Parts: sequence; structure tokens; C-alpha cells
Amino acid sequence: MGDGSKQNEGLHLSIYAFSDSDVNLLKNALINRYDLHCTIHKTDRGPRIYLNKTSMINLKQIILPYIVPSMRYKLGII
Repeated sequence: MGDGSKQNEGLHLSIYAFSDSDVNLLKNALINRYDLHCTIHKTDRGPRIYLNKTSMINLKQIILPYIVPSMRYKLGII
């Protein structure tokens, strides 16, 4: 659970080891399956998926049951 972090009011998923096609596949799955608004950000280390603030409420509801309590701070959940 350490490959992402809260960024302003959104969230970055740091998926540096994924290929470009895998990153696109994951982004499209997040959009089509979960109706999350996200974009791909290129960095020197590789790609990241950014989920904007409008998706955070839905994302939290989807993943909260699977997040260990010590990592909830990453989404602003205390």
C-alpha cells in the first residue's frame, strides 16, 4: 500500500514499473468500471495515475474495507 500518496485533494498512484500499455489499461478500468476521473502524469521515474478530487469520495468507499488502519492517513482518513 505504499505506492501512492494524497496530492492536494486528489491521489497519485505511483506505478513506475508498469508499461505504458498497462498504465492505460489500469486508467481505463478505473474510469469504466468505477467511474473515477483520472489522468496519467509522466514523471522522470515513470508514469503515475492521478485521481482528482471529484473521485475521492467514491474511491474511499470502494477501498476503505481493504486499507489497514495505519495506512488510512494516505487518503486523509483518520
